[in-house]
Amino acid sequence: MLKYALGATAALALSVVVIPAASVVPAVSAEPDFATIALTAGKGWSGTGSWSTRPGQYRQEFTVGITNTAGHEEQGLDLFVSFPTDRLDVTSYEGRGWDCWDVNDGPGAEGLRCTQNHLIVDKEAWPALKIHTSVVKWEHYNDSIDVYAEAGGHAKVHAGQLFKIDTST
Repeated sequence: MLKYALGATAALALSVVVIPAASVVPAVSAEPDFATIALTAGKGWSGTGSWSTRPGQYRQEFTVGITNTAGHEEQGLDLFVSFPTDRLDVTSYEGRGWDCWDVNDGPGAEGLRCTQNHLIVDKEAWPALKIHTSVVKWEHYNDSIDVYAEAGGHAKVHAGQLFKIDTST
């Protein structure tokens, strides 16, 4: 009887060991981001982690840089730059091939929407987009600028930047 029990245990152990590891499939496989987004502070902003500006400065500017990391060329890019339009007002934008317009569809859906139609190969960047703003209200305020990009049916990519309007003396 002991021999039979040991034989059954060995057979069971062998059957577990024989299962090939290649047959194991991960439960979720995520698509890698098609692009990276970088926000760079310009005139009117200071700070490294969180940007800061002061009311009364005529203009703030920041640059949005987007690099293709899809592994193949991409053409066409849709961009949404989200920020509180009751605190920051877009005075202008510049960048080769960008077409932008203001949107104000309520909290979380306000800012600037832009399109770009350049063909960009893998590991190259779309032309930079420089956005000029001015402070609307003279109040201390904390929030973020968020950028969402889409192209070629890929999932959206996102980057955010904390900022504050500093009224301290």
